[in-house]
Amino acid sequence: MTAPNVRPESDSLRKLCESLQSRVESISDEITDHVRREIPSYAALPLPEHRRTVREQFRALLRGLALGVEPTAEQLLVVQSAARRRAYHGLPVYDVIAAFHIVARRLWDDLRAAAQATAAEDTVIELVAPLWSWIESLSGVVADAYADEAGARHGHEAGLRQRFLELLRSGGAAREQTAEIARELGFEPDGGFRAVCTPAEVWAVQGRLDLLQRATRQVAGTVSCGLRGQLMIAIVQRADPADLVSRVINLGGVDVHVGVGLDRAGLAGAEMSIGDAERALVVAQRGGSATSFEDVWLHASLVDSRERLHPLFTAVRGAAVEQPQLAETVIAFADAGLSLVNAADALLIHPNTVAYRLGQWHKLTGSDPRTFAGLVRSVVGIT
Repeated sequence: MTAPNVRPESDSLRKLCESLQSRVESISDEITDHVRREIPSYAALPLPEHRRTVREQFRALLRGLALGVEPTAEQLLVVQSAARRRAYHGLPVYDVIAAFHIVARRLWDDLRAAAQATAAEDTVIELVAPLWSWIESLSGVVADAYADEAGARHGHEAGLRQRFLELLRSGGAAREQTAEIARELGFEPDGGFRAVCTPAEVWAVQGRLDLLQRATRQVAGTVSCGLRGQLMIAIVQRADPADLVSRVINLGGVDVHVGVGLDRAGLAGAEMSIGDAERALVVAQRGGSATSFEDVWLHASLVDSRERLHPLFTAVRGAAVEQPQLAETVIAFADAGLSLVNAADALLIHPNTVAYRLGQWHKLTGSDPRTFAGLVRSVVGIT
């Protein structure tokens, strides 16, 4: 992007611009300090680099105005390179463009002061259009550089997130390779990890997963989202899982099912937490929306063992279907902390009736709910 022809060369304007040449370094340093005070994000850019680029751009701008010429291709490439460095350090594009306006304001103030000192106030007005043409041209280069950088970075980071999930799920991958990618994504490989899972189909709509990844920037901590098989998996570190879950539901819809794993240490822990979340998701899909492995660990742990354990619960399930009143009493007894009185209060019946029903359940199923083993088998089989 280039500015229109700036203006025909003017001897008086050239002299006005050249009057500031001897002060370029001091003015540039003052501008740099002003930018860093007014725009906090510039603290991320090393000060020596910041001073150098401001000095280069200020000198080029002053010279261009003095000669009445447009920015050259070389000058625009320098601005492009500086913009990419600022993008690398995480400065928002609007902050970089705002810095150009600070430069322009300072240059205008100094030119006007120099014009007043030489009784050339009318002359300086002629610099308004060319000055803003330069700022427009430089701002356009910055915007284009950021767009290119953002696209490249987005693709690179999306690839890293996908590879990270693949390595975690494979289990046998070299840990050093996984750790390297984790660091690049902002994770501490030896820190705690937690996984959150939903069905992948919710995020199959073009762009929806990107919306979720962008939304996670508002979550304290580090979050990486990706698709793997039939799942959308978000890996979380130093973040509130409830905050993430609320954003998942907000973007995925109130009907989306969510499974949340335990917070586990290290990359091996991240892999295990994915398994936690996957199992909790299965429980959530059978009733509920967001389910934490911590709350349903027993049912979730049995997800992969259903066929193997099926014979253990045949009698219990049959009795629950044929005698739902007895099954209801067993659950009430468990919820009441194994108290006949409290269970009776919950069911609005006499404690002796509770005891009778528990005895009948024992006869029908062979599982005594007044023992730990019998109660566990009964509750798991019923639910």
